[in-house]
Amino acid sequence: MNNDKKVQSIFTRKHYINLISSLIVWLSGGMFILQYFENPIVKIIFYSIAFFLLIIIIERTEKFYNSTLTKNALFLILLILTAAAILLYRLDYIGYPSIGGFTILWLIIIYYSQNVKVSLIQLAVFVLSPILYSELISFSGIFSLSMLVVLSIFISERYLDNKKPDWKFFLIASLFGVTLSAEKIMILIYIIYVLYTFRNDFVKMSVFTAAVLAVYFLLSFLTDRGYFTLLSSQSNYFQIHVPVWIWVILIIVTLYMGWIVADLQEVLLSSGIILFAVFLLTFFFSVTEVGWNLKFINFSLLLTAIPFFVLSIKDYKVDRFLGKVYPDVNKK
Repeated sequence: MNNDKKVQSIFTRKHYINLISSLIVWLSGGMFILQYFENPIVKIIFYSIAFFLLIIIIERTEKFYNSTLTKNALFLILLILTAAAILLYRLDYIGYPSIGGFTILWLIIIYYSQNVKVSLIQLAVFVLSPILYSELISFSGIFSLSMLVVLSIFISERYLDNKKPDWKFFLIASLFGVTLSAEKIMILIYIIYVLYTFRNDFVKMSVFTAAVLAVYFLLSFLTDRGYFTLLSSQSNYFQIHVPVWIWVILIIVTLYMGWIVADLQEVLLSSGIILFAVFLLTFFFSVTEVGWNLKFINFSLLLTAIPFFVLSIKDYKVDRFLGKVYPDVNKK
């Protein structure tokens, strides 16, 4: 009985998903400091101490706040902070799409996390990531777009019925097509998720993919004709100078990841890793073209990847020898 109440760590060596996600977010924070701050070494040291110390404190003090801080109380606190963020928008410190992205993120965290500890850790990792500060320095909109993609995936998990294509099936496909038309790089995320969801039914996979592409090409056609404008598609977030053969390998790896992932947590982790890999590739090829200049680091892809890493942090069971335990391997 005492063992049930014992505080369990979600960052053991077997919790590789949580470890990988947290370390990549920490690494991205260090890179952000290198680009935007003077005398970055000292700041990176303090940032690293704050990052890991905060996670340790949340883990070790669970028994003190677990009885007083509930999800409802956390929801109220975040709602108040969102209202305060609207005041920042009024003062031109932050854009309203960023507020929408932040709101979607914390709502997903509150709704889907197993307990308050996981919610606090996810929020702490997010707050200590470069996203919040990057959006304050230079609003790009890419974080909000990333959160719309995440939201579409969670909506699909909640409402998509694999037994038969119904109106929800095509509505979710349309949602995927809309977000894809806003930014083409999101196709890597949807490849992973669609393979994970429909790998046991090739017909439904084909119908769903066709519906997504139909919406995508329709919106692209209407945009080219000038009937309306997709702001994200008019931006230059992803000026990627990467050889074609690199993209071919990346797509093959993406297909493989989509085929082997076993649950939504692994979908989120794989999506973050793919986007992070694209970020590293673009950074590498930028260095080969213009030299080692941190001013040429484009954080857009990194900002896109971080929400996937944050939401992949979970409290899940692990076996001493087998690693992660899958409670329902036959779900998909």
